[in-house]
Amino acid sequence: MDRRDKKFLIPNNWCDPLAKSLDKDYKILEINGNRQFEYTNLYFDTPENICLNDHIRERKNKYKVRIRSYVNSNICFLEIKKKNVHGRTIKMRVQRTSEKWDSPLTDSEKRFLSERVPFASGLSPVLYISYSRFTLAQLNRCERITLDTDLTYTTIQGEISNPLKGLIVVELKQVETDRRSPLFVFLRSMPERTTQLGRIIKISKYVLGRLSSDDSLSPRTYLSKLKVLSRATKAIK
Repeated sequence: MDRRDKKFLIPNNWCDPLAKSLDKDYKILEINGNRQFEYTNLYFDTPENICLNDHIRERKNKYKVRIRSYVNSNICFLEIKKKNVHGRTIKMRVQRTSEKWDSPLTDSEKRFLSERVPFASGLSPVLYISYSRFTLAQLNRCERITLDTDLTYTTIQGEISNPLKGLIVVELKQVETDRRSPLFVFLRSMPERTTQLGRIIKISKYVLGRLSSDDSLSPRTYLSKLKVLSRATKAIK
């Protein structure tokens, strides 16, 4: 998978007008009568937080490594997301066959990572992320829109947080960035649009989760990214 991604935060009450605005141009993904799908992810990082810090510093080549469970279909994958120097997101994955979705990596899975991630040997689980997702597709434009709701972060120690309560993470996935997309048109039309709501944000669900759930991370080091979360949550109050 090779694409360009753009992320936005919107409040829950934008969901209905967004759906009406996109209704003519997009089809919602529906499988066996279901339109809402549950995702559970286990993210990996190194003791030095290479994945986190490369995203915070917006390095040209950066990685995210996770196990993703598609709960409704009981299928899971070990996935690598690489964002390259050209700003393109390349996704590589292999299906897991273990009995438990988040069981330790097998030798073949470790080889899969070591052949694609320079620091694979230092990776270990750091954070669980779960959410519900709706997916809209526009085949003529070759683009998809995902809406992630009810984000829940759980640390390896079992501590749970919901820092994005009241917010939806919207992601636009395109072959090439096209600001004529109906999603951009809708967001520009919203009078409540602010610095953080309805505008492109350069921060991932993983980064938000780590910064909001890991007290060992220095607030001063990650201040600019923490402000994104703070301003977005304040805007809906």
